Amino acid sequence: MNKTYLFIVIFIFYCTYIFGQSGPVENKENVYAEEDQYEDDPYYWSYSKEIGINFTPLISKLVPFNLGQNEAGRIGLIWKKYYSKRAFRVSLGANITENFNNIGTDFFYLAIGLERRYPITKNKKIAYTSAWDIFFQGNENDDVPGFGLAKGYGFEYHFTKRIFISTEAQFKLGFGGEFGGPIIEFQLPIAIFVNVRLY
Repeated sequence: MNKTYLFIVIFIFYCTYIFGQSGPVENKENVYAEEDQYEDDPYYWSYSKEIGINFTPLISKLVPFNLGQNEAGRIGLIWKKYYSKRAFRVSLGANITENFNNIGTDFFYLAIGLERRYPITKNKKIAYTSAWDIFFQGNENDDVPGFGLAKGYGFEYHFTKRIFISTEAQFKLGFGGEFGGPIIEFQLPIAIFVNVRLY
């Protein structure tokens, strides 16, 4: 009789140990499985940092139907810090050389502004952005550096919560254009950025 009770007690402890070990593994697997489930997380990008690099030159080499040289745009790097719903962002681009063969290609671009993201699809993989920037730009052909206000409209496709591509059109108003006159420009999306979200 004592052996039977001893066997039952050992069996109960063994089962408890086995289920206790398997519990955390299942939870860990579920966490990774839910990485790309967007529905229950309306602002998964909140309180994160993002960095985007202009991949237009590389992508234009890989697209088979591209028949000419694509302009990559002046922005080479975009850095964003999202808070609850809005982000502080910095856009930077520069090409400064002393090579006499590259006459007319030197430029500098810096913009600081705010952005907000709006999901389009239910799964939030496609979104558009709305931004306001204060920009400063100049190149060797301009007599006066330009500065002003830019309104940006962008589109994004999120492969995962961490990696996405984006492009943006801008409407610019400012001063410092040709001969120091006003700047009134509407720039179509000419650059494709590959972005990484950092938590």
